[in-house]
Amino acid sequence: MLIRNDMNFFRMQLQFFILGLLIFPAINGFASSRVVAMPLMNGIYRENIHSVQFFREGWDFSQPIVELGAADQRLQLKFDELSDGVTNFVYTVTHCDEEWYPSRLVQSEYMEGFIENPINDYAASINTTTKYTNYLLSLPNENVRFLVSGNYLLSVFEEGKRDAPVLTRRFYVVEPLADIKGEVKKSTFEGFKGRDQEIDFDVTYSRLSIQDPRTEIKVVVMQNSRTDNCLTKLKPLFVRDNQLSYDLSRENVFAGGNEFRNFDTKNLRINGLGVANIEFIRPLYHVTLRTDQVTRGSDCRNENDLNGRYLIKNDRVTDSDLESDYMKVYFSLEIAEPLLGGNIYVFGGLSDWQCLPVNKMTWNPELKLYEAALLLKQGFYDYQYVYVENGGSLIDNALLEGSYVETENDYQILVYYRGFSSRYDRLIGYRTINSVKR
Repeated sequence: MLIRNDMNFFRMQLQFFILGLLIFPAINGFASSRVVAMPLMNGIYRENIHSVQFFREGWDFSQPIVELGAADQRLQLKFDELSDGVTNFVYTVTHCDEEWYPSRLVQSEYMEGFIENPINDYAASINTTTKYTNYLLSLPNENVRFLVSGNYLLSVFEEGKRDAPVLTRRFYVVEPLADIKGEVKKSTFEGFKGRDQEIDFDVTYSRLSIQDPRTEIKVVVMQNSRTDNCLTKLKPLFVRDNQLSYDLSRENVFAGGNEFRNFDTKNLRINGLGVANIEFIRPLYHVTLRTDQVTRGSDCRNENDLNGRYLIKNDRVTDSDLESDYMKVYFSLEIAEPLLGGNIYVFGGLSDWQCLPVNKMTWNPELKLYEAALLLKQGFYDYQYVYVENGGSLIDNALLEGSYVETENDYQILVYYRGFSSRYDRLIGYRTINSVKR
């Protein structure tokens, strides 16, 4: 990421304050689930923290989710600090409810281990033009063991600075007690036909005794692991024989979108996929991508993508985490006139799935282009161009990219259960279904 402007700095300070109110009282066991009206989110809160990755160990493109008590499953967090020294980072874990507010459980009820634990696995970069330290954390570990299922938030901060986390990440612990079967198809509702995908699914809970499944069970549906446009508050169409049927027609619909654009910088000695030029200007590599075109109104792109994710990789070394270079990547989008009602952003995993000043594009009137430059680590990246209206929060990826029912997408379905006498939301089911693969 680039250095953020004053408005983004203010935003960061506000998030520090909110996180201090929410997370750290919860760690000490006396937080209410509604201290303030903001759920806990993924975030990066220091300018020199980059390339944050969080996934199930051995599966780089997975969502960070593990089964409760599974000895062979661990989560892995990786991130870089652009510095030639080492910082004493520590981490905490907070249990959350289904809506991502701190739950009413005290720390000893949801986790075995200490409140704070150090991140001791780190190493300095090797033979890179930009110096950085790579940090690695695996969960659960000898210091942390999860006792209940549900939503969790991982917070990383510098030792002695609990009120100023450098990054936060959501993750999930599931106890697989519900079976989920589903499919993705063209929307059956007349108003949505042509560009939207409908996710129909059934949830079977025969291993649980549930009195009122319509109120005690909640489901969340995500597209490509995005949290900004996930579907909540879904109600089943039918309840029968320990099964909930979500064969809906309007409420369970996503815009299909388009396949992600991508570029390849795994080898900085050649112009890879999507790259127009590479130049080294000390201390950075400068990578200019080919100018993109607005694809709304065109055919659906028939390309393989990572559904918005990225892979850190240097083809010419043995350890990509430590030997990959950082580079300034230049994006450009050709468009006849500027969009005065809002802003365009480079969007995807490379922007942490957020629209911030750091990934906002600016209009170049001479070249008739929108332009942006991001500081990224060597690898393979997916991205899209999205639009956000002034004063709004809806991220629109159809205005510039188009939307098609044929687009390949992953959909994640999460099932939560909370009985009338329970004090927390259990995550009892999880499944990923694909719009193309069966």
